[in-house]
Amino acid sequence: MTVEKVCVRIPAARKDELLAIAKRWRDAERGPGWDAKVIHQIAREHFGGLLGMFEHHDWPERGSDMMRFVQSHVKTTYGSVDAFAEKFTQGKPK
Repeated sequence: MTVEKVCVRIPAARKDELLAIAKRWRDAERGPGWDAKVIHQIAREHFGGLLGMFEHHDWPERGSDMMRFVQSHVKTTYGSVDAFAEKFTQGKPK
């Protein structure tokens, strides 16, 4: 999902309503666990799974430890889960 900041003038009395609408839109796109879902989907599609992704990046963990460390490795290597997702989904519908 690409996020864009928009600045507009609105009636002061409708500010809370507009903020609530924007929050619902963001929450619909990014519910609980969205980051893990994106990471695992990309691992499956581009690396054949978590093991392939860990081997490709020379990350040391194996087995059940991969689940515990994958998000921190992605953030360290790519800067954020968003940056990781952008790198592997460019030109593809999300």
